[in-house]
Amino acid sequence: MNEENSAESLILTLAEDVRRCHKALLDEIDAGEVDTKGNVSIDDFHARQLIRALFAYIEGIIFSVKITAATKCLDDDVEISPAERYIAGEVGYDLNDKGEIVERPARLRLIANIKFAFSLFERAHSLPPQFDASAEWWSCLQASIRVRDRLTHPRMPRDLHVSGEEIVRAIRAHEGFDALCHRYLELTGP
Repeated sequence: MNEENSAESLILTLAEDVRRCHKALLDEIDAGEVDTKGNVSIDDFHARQLIRALFAYIEGIIFSVKITAATKCLDDDVEISPAERYIAGEVGYDLNDKGEIVERPARLRLIANIKFAFSLFERAHSLPPQFDASAEWWSCLQASIRVRDRLTHPRMPRDLHVSGEEIVRAIRAHEGFDALCHRYLELTGP
């Protein structure tokens, strides 16, 4: 399997995970008990799974965007620094106890990683900036990252609860992210 098919397979699998988690959550909501105020009571399991799936999808796409953009830069003689290549591949370096240089996975903050990926993709394809930090989906994504972090590192039982608002914001973030990625694809062709 070549790298392109591998990335495509990864993205399709992650997209299917999102679709299935979203459907399972909707089914849970449909089956939930409605109180006198119209609020639906559900088990948060499917909401947590959807948040996790959305972020796995976003992170998978971002990695693919960076690798594709870095490769295009190298192939087309577009300027790309060694540091940018390492960040695109999510590679970091450190020293071991013997004083030798060792490669390790880079620890990148998601917000900065997304901005870097889109910027590198635009440079690789000579595109004007498409990313808009004032877009609603971007603020929804930032809020959803805090939810993802809370779910990933819970301290109290309440940290595992996902509110309806948090679900809606995560879905808006996903939809906006997808729309921007599709715009990039439309601008660069097949």
